[in-house]
Amino acid sequence: MTRVHGKLFSDDRTGVLVVKPSAPFFGVSRDERVYPVTEGSIDIALDPTPAGVHYLIGYKQDGDIRRTDFTLRWRVPSIPSYDVTPGVDNSKKTAQQTAPKASVYERVQLKRVASELTDTLDDNSQLSTDLVEANLRIKQLQDELRGYKKTSELVLAQRDQTIAQLSEFSEPVTNTVYLEKPVPPAALQSRVYRLEGEIKRLLELNAQYYKSVVQLHQLQLDKARTNPEEPQLGATNTPQSRLLRKLLGK
Repeated sequence: MTRVHGKLFSDDRTGVLVVKPSAPFFGVSRDERVYPVTEGSIDIALDPTPAGVHYLIGYKQDGDIRRTDFTLRWRVPSIPSYDVTPGVDNSKKTAQQTAPKASVYERVQLKRVASELTDTLDDNSQLSTDLVEANLRIKQLQDELRGYKKTSELVLAQRDQTIAQLSEFSEPVTNTVYLEKPVPPAALQSRVYRLEGEIKRLLELNAQYYKSVVQLHQLQLDKARTNPEEPQLGATNTPQSRLLRKLLGK
């Protein structure tokens, strides 16, 4: 049951309040019920209306037996108390009264979640601070990198300038000397090559000749030693003899 109360009439009238459900529901019939109105106020108990059902409300003075004109429609929520005073907002009260109370486990879980949320917010704040510091450090490193790049470009430019100056100073002096060397005609050059070859061949023949002469006279000397009666080498005065004596050291 829900306690329905409040001041319906500001003129403090007295009469009866006729209440009839729009449709019968469990525990309540379709019949009208009459409740007293004292000095414009009521304080009665009604069953909460289910979905799709409401109460038809009408007012009559005491002793009025005519048909009731129902001018209001009420939906009574399932709460301990409901104020029907015109202008009163029952929504917050209804929400507070209909909200189930949290159990001990739910309160513990809620406290734990609140603690975790606080820790998460603290971590988020710390991460935000770290992010700001990291961004500042990145900016500082970028500035330093730009400075290093400018310094490197300046050093490279100075190096190239120094290399260019050294190249100018160390360039060797080249003296050009022109030599006039006559070139014989092809026929003459061919003849010279042929004569040089012939001279070389004659020199080889001459060397072979003198070698044969030496061998011949060596044989003669060997024969003279074995046969003393043969004339000595010194007895002849031919060019070959003189050459042999010169070669033999006599």
